[in-house]
Amino acid sequence: MLYIDELRKSRDKAQVAYQEFALHTKQGKDGLFCFFEGKDNAYYVPRIKQFVENYHPIRCGGREKVLQVYNLIKNHREYDQYKKAFFIDRDFNSSLPNHNPPIFETPCYSIENLYVSVDVFKEILKNEFSLSEVRDDAYKVCLKLFIERQQEFHLAVKLLNAWYACLIAIRNTTGRQTGVDLDDNLPKGFIELTLDSVSSKYDLEKIKQTFPNATEVTQELLDQKLVDFSNCEQHKVFRGKYEMEFLLILIQLILQDSKKSQKYLTDKIKFTFSDTISNEQAINTFSGYAETPESLIEYLKEVT
Repeated sequence: MLYIDELRKSRDKAQVAYQEFALHTKQGKDGLFCFFEGKDNAYYVPRIKQFVENYHPIRCGGREKVLQVYNLIKNHREYDQYKKAFFIDRDFNSSLPNHNPPIFETPCYSIENLYVSVDVFKEILKNEFSLSEVRDDAYKVCLKLFIERQQEFHLAVKLLNAWYACLIAIRNTTGRQTGVDLDDNLPKGFIELTLDSVSSKYDLEKIKQTFPNATEVTQELLDQKLVDFSNCEQHKVFRGKYEMEFLLILIQLILQDSKKSQKYLTDKIKFTFSDTISNEQAINTFSGYAETPESLIEYLKEVT
């Protein structure tokens, strides 16, 4: 099945979002109409409210669906009078060309990538773990663990990210489906993550066995992508859901160590949640610490 056929199957969901917008306008609503992929509004809304109080969030269900809704609205000139904002993740696609009206595309893979920098982790340590960077040795220990394990994590997931990025490149140039539907979490058994180290437990053959319907990727294309991914800001470029998974597992391991084994941390760390926190909870809880790209600020200035 061609990629375009997949898009046709999702049109009904785009139509639902479009109809929700149309219903708002029929009821005489004004303000900023914000179109999101899914639950990304937890990140965007606090930033939107810095520029406008009256807004209407509309979930579309994915990057392509946001773009479909965009085209549906653009084709109706009567909607030109309304203020609209469209938010999408870049994923492994090339940067979106300029559009009129404009569309905001993350300068990284997805919004999750805006939660996983060293600076954001420092904020989590200070505000969620209540650790002082000048008084608590645990602050320095946790920060060191994060930096070292994240570097190892990126080495471990580079092949999987590169392989999947190749599938997206093939899809975008040939129209063929990737044959892969990734879960939010890393494939089971691919990565071993502890506070001591992160190691890869897979190779290209295991990837092919795990995803038997995937489009074939040439070794030449994969090798070039591996070079590209060795020379980039990996926490921004690599798949955001995996980056967030690393952060949340590391937090879980740190909390467990502080409560039980105390190999690295001698005192129990207090945390709002239990040892585990979901991706959705993290997007909400850590939103205030996440990075805000300058391009997002400029976009919101333009559309409001």
